[in-house]
Amino acid sequence: MDTVNTRSTTIRPMTASPEIARLVDALGRAVAYALVTLPMFALWELGHAPLYTVWIDAGPAAAWSAVLHCTVGDAAIAFACSLATALLARAMPWFRRAHRADAVVVALGVTTTIAIEWISTRWLGRWAYREMMPVDPILGIGLSPLAQWIVVPVLALWILRRRSGPARSNG
Repeated sequence: MDTVNTRSTTIRPMTASPEIARLVDALGRAVAYALVTLPMFALWELGHAPLYTVWIDAGPAAAWSAVLHCTVGDAAIAFACSLATALLARAMPWFRRAHRADAVVVALGVTTTIAIEWISTRWLGRWAYREMMPVDPILGIGLSPLAQWIVVPVLALWILRRRSGPARSNG
């Protein structure tokens, strides 16, 4: 490493530590993942919005607002799941391999969805399903949001993997 000597100190060129570089890389991948999922979540939210009572109870303007709100929320959850997976991979190296990390991203998204749907429909009453919504008999939550958080993340991760070339670790 080149150094410059002054009278009292040695100045070394500033370089990012490997830790900072990994964090920046993880943030970049999380942003890319959220951006790739965003249009897919928007389409899914639009498609399954009629399965919720907001269309009937509050009208089209409120339904469109709900679609926008949920789409942005989905992308934020996707970002958080991707970033959390990268941070977890640092602590648990056994799932640093791409396919394991992808499975964790999907599992975190599904788990988050189960929690949000259950709390929002059962405890808080923030939204309700119409009779057309297929509901899981055990959890009592809509199958459409569950399917959304399997299909969209798997497709987005596949797109990102193809775009980035050979599989790489998430650690």
